[in-house]
This record gives sequence, structure tokens and C-alpha cells, in this order.
Amino acid sequence: MSSTSASAPAAQWNSIHGDMRNSDLVSVPLGTQYDVVGRVLEGAAVLFGPAVDASGNLYVCSGRGTGYSHLHSFDAAGNLRWECPIADDGNDVLGARVCPFAPLLTDDGGVVVADERAFFCYESDGTLRWRRPLAPFGIHAGFPSAVLSSRGFVGGVSLEGVVLFLDPATGEPAYAPLKLPVGEAPAAIAAPPGIWSGMMDASVAQTLFPAFFGTGFPVTNSPAVSEVTGLIYITGAAQEPGKTQLFGIREDGGALSLELNTTFDGFCSVTPSVSADGATVYTGNHKGLILAFDARMGALRWQYSPAATAASPTIGPDGTVYSGSTVSPTGNSQLSAVDHASGRARWCRDYDELAAKLLPERPVLDGLFPDPHPHASVNSVQTVGETSLLVVLTLGYTFAPPGHAPMTQPHRSVLASIDTGSGELKGYTALPDSSEAAIVVAANGTVYTPHAALTSSVFFVINEHLPPAYRTPLVPVGGVTALMPTAFL
Repeated sequence: MSSTSASAPAAQWNSIHGDMRNSDLVSVPLGTQYDVVGRVLEGAAVLFGPAVDASGNLYVCSGRGTGYSHLHSFDAAGNLRWECPIADDGNDVLGARVCPFAPLLTDDGGVVVADERAFFCYESDGTLRWRRPLAPFGIHAGFPSAVLSSRGFVGGVSLEGVVLFLDPATGEPAYAPLKLPVGEAPAAIAAPPGIWSGMMDASVAQTLFPAFFGTGFPVTNSPAVSEVTGLIYITGAAQEPGKTQLFGIREDGGALSLELNTTFDGFCSVTPSVSADGATVYTGNHKGLILAFDARMGALRWQYSPAATAASPTIGPDGTVYSGSTVSPTGNSQLSAVDHASGRARWCRDYDELAAKLLPERPVLDGLFPDPHPHASVNSVQTVGETSLLVVLTLGYTFAPPGHAPMTQPHRSVLASIDTGSGELKGYTALPDSSEAAIVVAANGTVYTPHAALTSSVFFVINEHLPPAYRTPLVPVGGVTALMPTAFL
């Protein structure tokens, strides 16, 4: 493949989870205390990213709709470098549906994203390199994200279950598309009134909210790529209702083929991740289980609960798997460190002590707030380093109206530093909004926290239906917060 750009060298943080195996692992020291040093894209829900290139430049997507740009590049100081053309009613400009992407940075200087109509590749200076329409491949709903294959091609698995990879230099198909044998999608859950209001195009919000929780489409997650096995792993709806398939896709002999297909219970909103040795694939289901599968044969090795019902298992440098559950009918939010060999917890703990330190108890409100105590809820994917991990916690009160799953009404949001050996909280830094995303760490230690503002925007609408004493002060602002470490473990 030829190089078309001498700039934009290899990425520091690429795609949604930092590397192609979705480990959320970084090699730079992580701080215990941080200072907020900047914010960009306030007013926009930022679901993932930014991607960070080796020069420290940021590439991040948004989705506010007609009249806005949806791909933005900033330098390390937060100055705008460029934006893609403003979206109009035409079909040839990048649309709002790109907002779940973390831009993919290729080795030849490309910045790759997609909306529901096309894949786009920009140069690192914002010049459009190519645009590849998706409809000719039977793709009409777009992609959850893009990944680099082990052979350097760009693409992914569409929401309908079509596997497509393109040459990053030209945009030409690297292989004929492969249609996965997915079943019928789980019924789409309804989006709450006012979700992402003013922060995302309304029609895009209605499409993406169900997919956020593994419903509405056969495929809703991002692939994981193993350079050891050479397989691309993705989950999708199974032929049997209420079950999910884990697929392993091989690119070989000039074609894509399905090599692995194993089925497990529940529908899946948990993006797969792969161990460093390529031996194990981790995913999960909507019931809050981590599932560990043999990466070559597909046999189930172990399962663990309580874990995230969405997001992706994080894999530490020693193979430990991290996942955070949210509040549920059976318990409060907890963060777990799971031994990769046995599937047993090294530790599992909550951070309600921090919530009690920063928020008061308040009287029970029958039918809505059954617990007077504040709680801490895991509100992001975990990013892990050598001795600590970073996670966003929302601090608030359990909201449990009859007939609905409980949620944490957020009153404060913090970036928490956790000791990987013990799970002990080592420090925290206030954030302006909820996250629901992955925490990005650049090579110089700068932390970027995207604010999807899902939880905050939902409860901002609920506020008007609550007595004043039970409303949240957390206002949805979105954007990306940049933080620099001031203390270390």
C-alpha cells in the first residue's frame, strides 16, 4: 500500500479502546490527582475518543446534525486545527451518524470515519482522501466503529452484520464483503424523552440509544483484532432468540471467511477484548456477566458476575480483567479485578464511601428514591496502567420508579484513580459531566475524558418532574475534558 501523507505518524491512542485488541491498556504512569487544563466541544455529546496521534493532535467526532461539522481536530493545547465540512441535506458530506466513532488513524496518515452512507478517509490536515459509499455493499445503517485488520486494512462490521474492509490508501475494497449469519436483533429499547437534547441530532439519538445497550440491530459492538490468531472477533444476535454469537473472522487467501462461531445466553452490548497472548476473548451479556472464551476453539472457560452490562472488559498488563457493574435490582455498583486464569475475583469493591464523603443523606421519596444514602456508580470503561487504573464515577442517589430498572441519579462526576493491587481509591478529580465512554491517555500523560452526557441529559429532563429537593444539579455539557496529572501513586 502506498503512502499518501508524510504527516500524522502512528497513533498514541487509536480507535475506541486504544489498541486493536480493545485492551484499554497504557504504558505511561497514571496519576492519582489531576488538574483540568482544558475543554473542547462543549454542548456536543461525545460518545468516544478522541484518537491521539504521535504529535499529540486530537481527532474527535460529534453528532449535532445539519449546520454543524462532525469531525474535529485539535492540537494538544486544545486549539482547533480543522473541521470537516458543515453538514447540510446532501449525501456527500459527513453526517451526524458518525458520532459513535473514535476516528481511526492509519499508518499512512489517514483519519478514517463513517456515517450511515459512506466511509471517509481524511488526511491529517483535513483534506478528503477518499469517500466510499456503503449502499453498494448492502450496508444502510452504518458501523458501530472502525478498526484496523491485522493486514492493515480499515473497516469493521456493520450494524446489519456485513464485514467490510478497505485499502486505506485508495478506499477500494480489500475483499468481497462477508455477511455474517446473524439472527433477528433484540427489540430496541425506547429512548428516554429528551435524551441528548440539543447535544445530538434527534433522529440519530433515537437510533443510537438502543444500540448503546445491545438492542435494535444484530451487531452493536466494535470488533477486536488479535495479531496472534489473526482473527477479527465480533458479537452479534444469534439465530435463537435471547442468545448471542461470538464470531471469529479470518482474512486469508484474498478473502474473508468465518472461522469461529460460538453461542452464549443473553443479548450483548459488551464489546469483545482479546488477551495479549491471543488465547482468550472476553465479552459479556446484558445480565452483567463477563464471559471468557478460548480464542481459537470458542469453548467457554469461565464467567464472572457482577460485571458491566455494556462497555468492554479492560485487560491489565498482567492479564487481569477489569469490569464495573452499575446499580441493579440486586445490588449497587461495584468494580472488579478478575484473575484471567481462574475467573475468580482478586478484589471486588464499591466506592460508596466517597459518595458519603461528598454528598449528604436525604429523606426517602416513596416510589422514586427508596434509599437515603448516596452511592458511587461506575460510569466509564476503565483505562489501566502498570499499578493503577482510571475510571469515572458518578455520585448520586438510586432512582427506582416502579416497573423500571434502577439508575443512579448523578449529582457529581469524578475521575477516580484506583490501585490495581487492592482496589483502593487513591485520589479523585472533579469532572463537569457524566462520561459513559472510555478514558483516553496520551503519551505525555494527558488524560482526555469524553462526556457522552447520557445519564446527565436523561436526569436533566426528569428534574422538572421532581420536587426541588430531589433534583440533580449536574447540568449536561458534553465535550471532552483534558486533565494533567499533579500527583502519582
